[in-house]
Amino acid sequence: MQTIAHYNLLERLGTGALGDVYRARDLKYGRTVALMMPSPGLLAGAGQREKFLAQARAAQTLNHPNIATLFDVVEQDGNCYLAYEFAAGPSLRDEMAGRPVNLRRAIELAAQISDALAEGHSRGLVHADLRPDNIVITPKGSPKILNFGLTGWTTSGQARAAAASAEGLGTDPHGVAGYLSPEQALGGTIDERSDVFSFGVLLQEMLTGSNPFAGAEPAATVMNVIRHTPPPPSASTPSVPAALDALVTRALAKPVEARPAGALALSSDLRRIAATLDARERETELPAHPAAAGKKTSLGWLIGVGIVAVLIVLWYFSG
Repeated sequence: MQTIAHYNLLERLGTGALGDVYRARDLKYGRTVALMMPSPGLLAGAGQREKFLAQARAAQTLNHPNIATLFDVVEQDGNCYLAYEFAAGPSLRDEMAGRPVNLRRAIELAAQISDALAEGHSRGLVHADLRPDNIVITPKGSPKILNFGLTGWTTSGQARAAAASAEGLGTDPHGVAGYLSPEQALGGTIDERSDVFSFGVLLQEMLTGSNPFAGAEPAATVMNVIRHTPPPPSASTPSVPAALDALVTRALAKPVEARPAGALALSSDLRRIAATLDARERETELPAHPAAAGKKTSLGWLIGVGIVAVLIVLWYFSG
């Protein structure tokens, strides 16, 4: 059994966004981790290793139940390894399966994802590659965002950058084009509001079952991101309330300044919408015909009085 630092490698899980991924046993803390081995060429350039390690250590500061925790950054024999929380489960794409998610479930997932984004943004980190394949649904049904703070180094992150260039429009093997923000598609500067846009795409897809910018080919998808304004989710899913329509529309605004300033505002809005839906649901559970309920109560009272009267008569004659 191969050992790296205090990690016993148990099995190779495949090639992930950063390189080979192994399920490993952390002998120091007695837990299972996903040990990632970045591809050799990833850190080959001048200063690349130092930049990578600096970003990895910044990502280590994230501590949130909806973010896969980066436990450890290991350097051994000239190589770097990342020990992540072992986040088992299907992806959000698997959860959606090309159809709308239950409305209440979609809001619940979206609120947790926006909470996680708010935590990352508060640490000065932008995800920059938010899409269904980078979110795992745990056995308890909660979402966990993968690769927070390191997507610039991943193969999908590099493909995302390439999608904004003429050379990168021909293919899109990682399916990133439909989740670009307009500023990413145009090769501009990004900040947390770019994550807000990608979050809006995710939420629209959860509510409607389809990506609002999907085109026949990657180039068409990118042009849709830049130019097309999709209809509100309720256009295809009538059960979506107006407040949720408005939230998605703000998140998908083309001008950066027209979007919510950060993910924390999204979380608050989503929880208010959820509370309103819960209140309406409780109202529908009340008796539909109060008069009928009153008649049942009166009937029960009369029956009770009759029973007492019979008992009194029996007692009188028995004496």
